[in-house]
Order: sequence, then C-alpha cells, then structure tokens
Amino acid sequence: MSFPPVSRVRPHSCSTCALQGSFCHFPEELRAAFDGLKTTSAFAKGETIFHEGASCQSVYALCEGSVKLVTTSSEGRSLLLRFVQPGEMLGLAEAVLGTAPYECSAIAAESSILAVIPHDRFLRFIGSYPQACLGLTVALSQQYRISQRETKFLGMGDTSTVRLAHLLLEWSAEHGIDAGDGVHIPLHVTHGDLAQAIGATRETVTRILGNLARAGMIERRENAIVVVRPHELVTIALPPVSTAAP
Repeated sequence: MSFPPVSRVRPHSCSTCALQGSFCHFPEELRAAFDGLKTTSAFAKGETIFHEGASCQSVYALCEGSVKLVTTSSEGRSLLLRFVQPGEMLGLAEAVLGTAPYECSAIAAESSILAVIPHDRFLRFIGSYPQACLGLTVALSQQYRISQRETKFLGMGDTSTVRLAHLLLEWSAEHGIDAGDGVHIPLHVTHGDLAQAIGATRETVTRILGNLARAGMIERRENAIVVVRPHELVTIALPPVSTAAP
C-alpha cells in the first residue's frame, strides 16, 4: 500500500522547545547534539507513520499534534491502544533491540509534526551521553507503566458501557481540561476510534454515547468530548461491590 510522500518542515529546535518529554529537557550541549540527529517531518491526518510488523528504522519524537497507536489481532480486528501526546517518543524499545519490528502501527490522529532520528544514530547518541541513557530509561519506564494500564484496562468490565466509562475517565485524567462546564477531552477521536479502544462496534459506541449524553453525563462537541458529571461515570465504571452473603 502506498502513502503520500512525507513533507519536510522547518526543524523544531530542541533548544527552544517548551515540551517536557524525557528527551526534551537535556542540558544545552545534549539538546544541540540531539538537534543534529534529526529531521522534522509533517504528517497529514490519517497518514501512517510506521506499520506494525515493519522493521524499525527510526525513532520518532512527537513535536506537535496527536498520534494513535493501533494493533491488529490474529482475527484481523483493530484495537486502538492509546494516543501519543507531544513530548513522547515512538519506537524506542524496537530501536534498542536492534531494528526489531514495530509492535503496533502509528497513525496521525490530526496534522502532526515529528522529529525523525535514524535508529543507528540514536543508539550512538545514547552510548555517547550517560544523561541521554538515563532519559531513555525514564522514557521506557513510562511506556512500561502505560502498557500495564492498558493491560489492566482490557480486563476491566464485562460490558462495553463499563469499558467506555473507564476510558472516558482515564482520558479525562490524562488529557482533560477543566473549562468550568465540564472536563474537555481535546482528542480528535471518532466513534470508530472509541470502538477500537474498547473492543466494540461503532454502532455500540454510538448507542452508549447517546445514552450517556441523554443522561447528562457527557456532551459530544466538535473535536472534544466533555465529561459533565464525572462522578456519575464513576458509578458506571466502578459499580459498588456486593456485600451479600454467598
């Protein structure tokens, strides 16, 4: 499958970047060295950055926009793992293992800008600067914690309604902006994305969102879901434990 060519853009300087990712707050010398490794590329919404199963050739740092990570089951079903936010790195574990295949596909959820570092140059950089090696350790530890939460999430809830409530609460905590009228989740998500994230159909997600909106718990707006009454979502995501005798 062919994709449109990636457009090159003016490089983002790590020296002036305000992001707080694991590789975004080095001392000046390391920021300058990191700047020298990378090119900067723009990806249109829906464009694939790398494919699941492809040999890792590059490490990526998200500078602007949002990227979704998607994997495919043996039955051919797509599962949305999570959204990557600016400051995060992609392809770290695969690069460290030596061009291991990417464990998932990365797709631009909106127009995005990424720094692209060939894996061999990245590994030389890590080997040359102990503080960069520490940054790698921190980044991989953060990604491990995220994967643990993903595994825990997949085991939560017997129904799609429970899983969707869990997901909205988690995204509220991670990405939400309290705007007074509720917590805005400013992600470019579709009903299809939500369906992939909870292992349901698009029609099921549409029905559940409609029920939650009619109950006044959420509002669906352009480019955002607003959680209006999070405490009521909690009662769905974490139903009370029965204390009745067996």
